[in-house]
Amino acid sequence: MNYLITILIMLFLAVSETGFAQIADTLDLGEVVVTASKTPTTERETTKPVTVIDREEIERYSGSSLSELLNEQNGVMINGAVSSPGKDKSVYLRGASTQYTLVLIDGFPVTDPSGEGGAFDLRLLPLENVERIEIVKGSMSTLYGSDAIAGVINVITKKPEDGSFNLNGKAAYGSYNTNDLSLGANGRTGLVGYSVNLSREFTDGISEADPDGQPDFNKDGFERLALNSQVSVSPVEGLSITPFINFSRYDGDYDNGAFTDGANTYEADLLNTGARLRYDTGDLVIQEAATFTSTERKFTDSFGVFNPEATLFNSDLYVTYNKFSKVRFLAGFNIQNLNFKLDAINEGSSILSPYVTTYLESGFGLNGELGLRYNNHSEYGSNWTFNIAPVYNFNEQFKLLASVSSGFKAPTLNELFGPFGANTDLKPQKSLTFDAGIEFLSADSKLQASVIYFKRDIEDMISYDGTLGYININEQNDSGLEVSTEYQFTTTRIKLFYNYLDGAITQNGEETDNLIRRPDHQFGTSVEQRFSENLQAGLSGSFIGQRNDLFYNSQTFTNDEVELDSYVLLDARIQYSFLNEKLTIFASVNNILNSEYTEVYGFNTRGTHFKGGLKFSY
Repeated sequence: MNYLITILIMLFLAVSETGFAQIADTLDLGEVVVTASKTPTTERETTKPVTVIDREEIERYSGSSLSELLNEQNGVMINGAVSSPGKDKSVYLRGASTQYTLVLIDGFPVTDPSGEGGAFDLRLLPLENVERIEIVKGSMSTLYGSDAIAGVINVITKKPEDGSFNLNGKAAYGSYNTNDLSLGANGRTGLVGYSVNLSREFTDGISEADPDGQPDFNKDGFERLALNSQVSVSPVEGLSITPFINFSRYDGDYDNGAFTDGANTYEADLLNTGARLRYDTGDLVIQEAATFTSTERKFTDSFGVFNPEATLFNSDLYVTYNKFSKVRFLAGFNIQNLNFKLDAINEGSSILSPYVTTYLESGFGLNGELGLRYNNHSEYGSNWTFNIAPVYNFNEQFKLLASVSSGFKAPTLNELFGPFGANTDLKPQKSLTFDAGIEFLSADSKLQASVIYFKRDIEDMISYDGTLGYININEQNDSGLEVSTEYQFTTTRIKLFYNYLDGAITQNGEETDNLIRRPDHQFGTSVEQRFSENLQAGLSGSFIGQRNDLFYNSQTFTNDEVELDSYVLLDARIQYSFLNEKLTIFASVNNILNSEYTEVYGFNTRGTHFKGGLKFSY
C-alpha cells in the first residue's frame, strides 16, 4: 500500500502544471563546475559524472540537514541520515565504504587522520552555511590525492554577494524539540568582500538504540555551533586573496550499542582555516591554497575518556594555461602534513605530490582528459596514479563518456601508529576504476537522461586481524549501474534515478558479498512544483532494497549476519515568499507514510516528523 500511495502522490504533483509562474523553461547543461577538473568547466564538457546541488535547490531544503540532502542524490547513500538526528553518518558513494570518499570544503580536503579510515564527520557541517555542492563520481586521486577512490564531495561555502551589506537569517522548530537558528551577513565594498555565517542547532532527539520503544531508554540529542567566515581582497586586477575560518563545535549523546541504552557523550571541535590566492591574466591562472584543519574528538563512556586529536596541513599550488583554444594544461604541487595525538602517541606523516593534467579538444566531437600524479609518502614510499578520460559528443544531444583511472588511499595515522594493532609497514590501498556511459539532452533542453556503468577494483585493502593488527590482505571488486532522468515542464521539474550495485570481497582466497547496509537496488524521485510566483512545493520519494547487516552476538562472541527489509520513504516540503521574497515561510514533513524501517540493525529510526520556520533576507 505504501508503494501505491507514493506513486499516486507523485503523479498528482507531476500533472499539477497549472501554476502561474515558471521554474525554468529548460535544463542547463552549460552550468559551470570546478571540482571535476579544478578549473571552470561546463557540465557538458566534464569527463566524469557530476551532480550539482545549487543554491536554489539548497534553499528548498531548509528543513533538512546536509546528510539528508546528500542522501537524495543519484549514486549517494548516507547511512544514518534518516536515523536518530545525532547518529554518526556513513557516506556510501557508489557503494564504496566511507573511507573511499574524499570530502572537500571549497575544493580542499578536510580528512580526519585520527578517525576510522580517516573519514570526515558530516555532522560538523551545517547546511545553512553551504552555497553549493558538487559531487564527482569515479576515482579523482590524480587531482586530489589520497582517499578519492570513489569520488569527491565538494562543499562550497557561502561567498560575498553584491551590495555593501546583506543580511539573512533563519529560525525553525521541529519534532523532538529541534531548534535551528542562523544569522549571516555579507557584502562587497570596493576591493573587499566579506561573508560571515553563524548557526546553532539543538534537539532532544530520540533514543539511538531503542527500536522497540522502551520507556526507560534515554533520548540522545545533540547541539552544534558553527561559524563560516571569509574576507576577499582584490588589491590589483586579476588578483584575489581570501583568508577564511570555518569552525564547528558538536556535543551529542550516544548509546552503548545495538538494543543497548547508555549515557555516553561525544564532543567534536573542527577548525578549518587558511587562505586562498588566485591570479588570473586570462591565458594563465595561478592558484594557491594553504589550509589547516584541526579535529579534536572526545568520547566519554563507562570505559573512560577517549580523546584523539588530529591536524592536516594542506598546501596546493596549481597553474592553468589556456593560451591554445583546443588544449588546456594544468600542473600543480601538493603538500600534506598530517599529525595524530592520543595520550602518549604523537606521530605524523607527509605526502608530496606533483601532478599534471591536460584537456584536449579535437574539433570533431572527440575530447579527452589525461592526468598523472606522483605521490611520495614519508612512511610507505611512493606510488603513481593516472586518469584517461575520453569524451565523444555525437551532436548537441548525445555525449558518450568513458574513463580509466587509478586511485589510492594512504594508511591513516591511526592504522600506522594508533593504540590498537598499529603497523608501520602498511602499503597504500590501490584502486582501478572503469566508467562508461551516455548522456542525453533533448533539442529543446527539457529532457535530460544518462546511463552510467562503473567497475571498481581495490587491492591491498587494509583490514584488522585480531592477532596481527592492521594488515594489507583483501581485495574488493564492485560494479554498478546508474540510470537517471530529469524532465522540465513549465512549472514542474521531475527527477528519477535507479541504482544497481553488486560487490564482493576476496578474503583469504574466498569471495563473499560484503556490501553491508548497502542495497542491490535503490530508486529515488523528486517533484518540484511552482504554483505561483511566491508558492512552491516539493515531494521526494525513495525505495531502499533489502540489504544485509552484521550484528555482534554477545552470547556467541561472533558477528551474525541479519537481513534488513526494504522500505519506502516519502517527504514533502513547501515554502511561501512575500515582501518581494524578503521573507519566506517554509515547512517540511518527513516519512509521511510513517514507515517502519532500519538503517543499522539494533538502532532506532524516526517516524513521521516535521520542521517549520521563517527565513529572511535584507
